[in-house]
Amino acid sequence: MSSDLERECAENLMGLVGKRIIDIDFSSYDDECWRIHIRTESEMIVMTFCRDWKCPVVERRDRIK
Repeated sequence: MSSDLERECAENLMGLVGKRIIDIDFSSYDDECWRIHIRTESEMIVMTFCRDWKCPVVERRDRIK
């Protein structure tokens, strides 16, 4: 199970390879969780991290033009 989770985490990060990053924002909820908003030329990727999670939750959103 650990290897499946690691593979999913790596695939989510590999989605950024070759894309031009336009902007990055960081926000925190509290001492336990935080979010990184990564804007590329074609989409926005939101990565949510919490201290006790093994892998961030990744959302892909179409970029509003």
